[in-house]
Amino acid sequence: MFFYYYADILYMMDKNIAISLNGVSKKFNNKIIIHNTSLDLPRGKIFTMIGPNGAGKTTLIKMMVGLLTPTSGNIKIFGCDIVKEPIEAKKKFGFISDDPSAYDYLSGLEFLALTGKLRGMEELHISNRIREIGDIFPLDDILYQPMAYYSRGSRQKIALLSALIHNPKILFIDEPIVGLDPASINIFGNILLEFKKNEGTVFFVTHTLSFADNFADHVFIMNNGIIIKDQPISKNSLDDIYMDALNDK
Repeated sequence: MFFYYYADILYMMDKNIAISLNGVSKKFNNKIIIHNTSLDLPRGKIFTMIGPNGAGKTTLIKMMVGLLTPTSGNIKIFGCDIVKEPIEAKKKFGFISDDPSAYDYLSGLEFLALTGKLRGMEELHISNRIREIGDIFPLDDILYQPMAYYSRGSRQKIALLSALIHNPKILFIDEPIVGLDPASINIFGNILLEFKKNEGTVFFVTHTLSFADNFADHVFIMNNGIIIKDQPISKNSLDDIYMDALNDK
């Protein structure tokens, strides 16, 4: 009886772990970029990772979304191994890179429709979903224009909408607010809060401490490929946490 009860507890704990890293390392040309990193990130939280340039943050997030393969260790997305089960794992998240890709000859609307098709969505579902998310940002004036004419901020907005189109459980974002104006930054942050409220999990990398301070629940500080600090964030505390962590090294 106890065995089955214990197994049920483990199963429920497993279901609540959105992202799991177990002994993840990455080498390039025999240089270790990420050192033996293990994390279990529960659903329904916003996590941020900060650190100096070259700390390994982008390398780590690229492994988490399957763009790079770990040299050792494994990464699971709701229990799906990103290397062994990439299609199943990638169904569960949306990703915004630090330089969002765009097809210059497509309009923003066409890009969203293409993203939906690549995600395996039916056309009616795509149309309905675009209507649902299309009001997040005031994009009506550019949505039908080729993306070649988009500003960096407008590409960032379309990238967020494309990451949301298939109702993911997780958002991975590398530098979320580059190119955004102050009003759009606030909208972007509130979208993340709403996503969290619906039991979504967010993991973002940034150099903008004020944004992380305002919208993240938990911070990881990385330096030289090692997580040197891992703790919850209280309002207006991140500058001190960051500087203390680096000074300790």
